[in-house]
Amino acid sequence: MKNSLKALFVLTLAALPGAALAGDPGTDLRGDCGNIRQVATYGQDNREDYCSQNVILRDLADSVAGLFTDGSTEPARGEYVFGTRTLRDKYSLSESQRFVNQPANTFCTGFLVGEDLIATAGHCVRDHHKTDAAAPKDHAGDCQENLSKGRYCEDIKFVFGFRKELGGWIPRSVPADNVYKCAQVVTHSFRGGPDYAIVKLDRKVAGIRPLAINRKNAGLSARTPLLVIGHPSGIPLKLAGDARVIAASTDVYVNNAGMNMKWVDKGYSFLTNLDTFHCNSGSPVFNLDTLLVEGILVSGDEDYEADPDNPGRNRVTNFPQDAGAADLGKGVGEVCTKISVPAASIPANSREATMLDMNRKAKGKLYPVMLEMLRKRAADQESQQPAIIPIPNYVPPQKPKPDVQWI
Repeated sequence: MKNSLKALFVLTLAALPGAALAGDPGTDLRGDCGNIRQVATYGQDNREDYCSQNVILRDLADSVAGLFTDGSTEPARGEYVFGTRTLRDKYSLSESQRFVNQPANTFCTGFLVGEDLIATAGHCVRDHHKTDAAAPKDHAGDCQENLSKGRYCEDIKFVFGFRKELGGWIPRSVPADNVYKCAQVVTHSFRGGPDYAIVKLDRKVAGIRPLAINRKNAGLSARTPLLVIGHPSGIPLKLAGDARVIAASTDVYVNNAGMNMKWVDKGYSFLTNLDTFHCNSGSPVFNLDTLLVEGILVSGDEDYEADPDNPGRNRVTNFPQDAGAADLGKGVGEVCTKISVPAASIPANSREATMLDMNRKAKGKLYPVMLEMLRKRAADQESQQPAIIPIPNYVPPQKPKPDVQWI
């Protein structure tokens, strides 16, 4: 690989928040979150916590926000406090299911695409004020009315940092500075067409970079490897890979209770086998080779079903890894709006320019190249570590425990 790509990688890595972990290459490479378990949704359930990811993916995840309407702000502490309802309680899940003790507070997901702009699913946001439903005035561009679904713009809070942190703990709250309000719906589409919204926040987001998008979805095709980052079922941030595009250039129809329904329109959407759930709506879907956003997660098949081993309780629905069933409820796949559709409302940014340049040098395989460089960097640093000499009768100071911890 050319030295220029290595130089760009070093500069990019140095800019990542996780680069502060220099001297801890194991955490940079493997995260620091304990053991990883897998069960099944589309094949294996690939949802994993923020803290179990390498520094490259954590950097992408930093730009993803949860959409809230509950929770509370404590002015005295300067914090936004999350609710305490658990995933188990929200969906009546069996104890054996993953993440059942984690809080489930978000209703959708969004991601930063400009200094003060968030992209999300159109069905998550109503494009008018609740006091002015007949004459929407809170958007600046052309919108398709969303009069029946989603939350009103003025009621939505966009929160960064609702996640399991390095070390394996989930905070009870985040600083109020991490919380932003919806100021205006810039552009919106939902009814009878693509599902997306671009929202203007009440102020610029500090310390977080907008994500880079594949503006024309160039190269998107069946078998493109994918990664999604969001808040499945409202729980803290999860990343899920080991997925691919099922259909990108063909319409897909499914049987919905005897009715033939268009599930994917090739003009503005594509089909995947991502492990996503309700509240993942609005999540960025990345090409796992290029690390560019290809789409916005907007809909999918059934999330939960009755657990035959625990009457009155539910479990994650188990579908084959190869999605594309003909009947809804049998694993037809998860649908994404192509990012090229709202791209005209998303400003270009320096991260996009850098990543496009790096992808050109990496021949469209930026993440595999960066991951190999990260592995080599970790191996080099580990080989240069001096031998550890134990000090007799010395007990290192313990880190203070967080005030709350969910597993």
